[in-house]
Amino acid sequence: MEPTKEAFREEVTRFRSTFKPEAIDTAAKSITLEKRGNVGVIVFDQYQEKANKLSSPNLLRFYELLTQIEADRQIEAIVLISRKPTIFIAGADIGEIQRFTAGEADVNTLMKLQSVFTYLERLPIPSVAAIHGACMGGGTELTLACDYRMATDAPETKIALPEVMLGVIPGWGGTQRMPKLLGLEKSLDLILTGRSVDGRRARKMGLVDKVAPREWLEEKAVAWASELGRAKSKAKKEADPKGRLLEMVPGGKWVIFDQARKKLLEKTKGNYPAPLAALEVIRKTYGGPLDAGLKVEAEAFAELVRTPEAKNLIGVYYLNERVKKEKGVAKPVETPEIRRVGVLGAGVMGGGIAQLFAQKGISVRLKDVSWDAIAKGTAAAYRVFKKQLERRKIQPFELANAMERVSGTTTYSGFASLDLVVEAVVEDLEIKRKVFADLESKCGPETVFATNTSSLSLAQMGSGLKDPARLVGMHFFNPVDKMPLIEVIRSKATSDRSVATVFSLSKKLGKTPIVVKDSPGFLVNRILAPYLNETVYLIMEGVPVARIDSVMEKFGMPMGPCALLDEVGLDVAAKVSKVLYGAFGDRMKPPAVMDLIVAEKRFGKKTGKGIYIYSEGGKKREEDPTLGAKLGVPSAPATAVSDDDIVKRLVYVMINEAARCLEEEVVREAADVDVGMIFGTGFAPFRGGLLRHADTVGPETIVGEMELYSRTLGARFQPCTFLQGLAVGGKKFYPA
Repeated sequence: MEPTKEAFREEVTRFRSTFKPEAIDTAAKSITLEKRGNVGVIVFDQYQEKANKLSSPNLLRFYELLTQIEADRQIEAIVLISRKPTIFIAGADIGEIQRFTAGEADVNTLMKLQSVFTYLERLPIPSVAAIHGACMGGGTELTLACDYRMATDAPETKIALPEVMLGVIPGWGGTQRMPKLLGLEKSLDLILTGRSVDGRRARKMGLVDKVAPREWLEEKAVAWASELGRAKSKAKKEADPKGRLLEMVPGGKWVIFDQARKKLLEKTKGNYPAPLAALEVIRKTYGGPLDAGLKVEAEAFAELVRTPEAKNLIGVYYLNERVKKEKGVAKPVETPEIRRVGVLGAGVMGGGIAQLFAQKGISVRLKDVSWDAIAKGTAAAYRVFKKQLERRKIQPFELANAMERVSGTTTYSGFASLDLVVEAVVEDLEIKRKVFADLESKCGPETVFATNTSSLSLAQMGSGLKDPARLVGMHFFNPVDKMPLIEVIRSKATSDRSVATVFSLSKKLGKTPIVVKDSPGFLVNRILAPYLNETVYLIMEGVPVARIDSVMEKFGMPMGPCALLDEVGLDVAAKVSKVLYGAFGDRMKPPAVMDLIVAEKRFGKKTGKGIYIYSEGGKKREEDPTLGAKLGVPSAPATAVSDDDIVKRLVYVMINEAARCLEEEVVREAADVDVGMIFGTGFAPFRGGLLRHADTVGPETIVGEMELYSRTLGARFQPCTFLQGLAVGGKKFYPA
């Protein structure tokens, strides 16, 4: 498909007429052309929005500017640049992708937009993309259509093709241009995972040609483009042969494709069709003509975007965007800027929290009862930074600067000037009460107090405080550097200021916060407890632990529940389950065998023995052949338990508890539950979240099957009033 000349221009004019005048007007304000000598600078600055996006009107505006440039003989080169402080182009307009999911747009629509990129690529003058900030999806595809790319070395510059995370594939030439530029191995790594690279890494792998300081990006890009224009230098986009050794061997590229497919299936269990589709598109088109490849890409995109997985993953994207816009409280409230933080308790959790603050430029005062404990907490923070250094995510000077922000103390010296203190001491109510009583006399009246408790009552914890309004829960999940969720816990006494401060800070830390009412187990642990209890009940019925884990991994969980119990620590799980049993009664009653497991010091991965046996520092995991006999598991199950039963028993008890949480207003709505379960436990994102999955199955079906289970397995499967109400009324958790 030749995207130039009159035929294409007439087609674009017709396409343009399908949009409202105000959309076209906004696009004209968002993308403008400036002339700098012999260089035309196309500036992206989305009108009245924080991020640039490639909507259809914006792409049509971009095309119009390209035609102006082509007609202007004084312009010998092009530079694309953004005026946003931390974003180059965030990608396509996700709302438009939803039009595809609803069948309101087709392959022809996508190919019209593809043609704008091809038009840019085939212009007779050289083009340079000057990249600073987030360059995602369609933004990256736009830069790939340019002849050259220059990126900043700033930490906010990240380049990626994350479409697979939305259940689709790059649709504007990403599967065609990136493999040609980087070769198969490098491009498959980026396209199939959606991972991002910074400017330095992008330069090393050949994704960008030059790296510049942020302050000099525009000046250097324009000067470079001017020079290229005078020399009439159009780049030949071919991967460096040094990075293509395997694919240049006869049959080598098929080995690469086979290995990539095996890795994908091992990682995704076949639950995510988009990476497999991207791999197949590249396999079919690699080395072939661009226009034919673009058609294959567009057809695959259009097919994928209508799958349930894509619809659910796009729904998860909107859940995350919703959190970004929220403040955590109903009414606006002034919050302090958090510059100095204290962390009480220098254990693994405290060290992880300190590391996170330090990485985000916040000074941390780490307190414990001994210097030995502080040394261990500091070492825990250092280990996280060292891993980032080894993976080239940070530079040595960044590690050094971050560690300088962490200081230790065995007293409260320096606490009077802190903006916030996070308590992460042992999970004991009386100890925490005493800590906060001491803290109140050492800190200023405006200091916000946050507790990292996973299950204890904030109301009881703060009962001895003169000002309990300053106490708020800030429940991190372990490991702190990897788990994205923070539960912001609010008691009846907690002020809007405290909630809003921690909610805003959580987002600054790169986390996803949800506000949860002060109640036993809060949200995630409360929902997870019956899931883990039921896992032990299945084991006691004789279901092999490896089978339970395998079934749930195929369902979409990041790890099986037996492995999760070992990861959390069976001693910790037993302690939390007893707290919840005391609060909620028999439905939360832990299996009696949990006491035996703890008595045998089967604490899990941290002690090398739990449900599984661990060796090589926890890296190697094996089944324990003695476990069944020690726990009194029958050699032959009394009744057959199918894979379907395993999934339903484990998932339905979570849905039932989540329904109770909504009934008790632990959170406001179903979306909060799904944010918590996806970002706090990794609940299968392609299913849209726990309650989105419940809606897919149908509350009526769930209630009917739970009632059958309750007759044979007991009252823990009795559906709650809220869930029964949905079933009887033909309703769902989410409004239609």
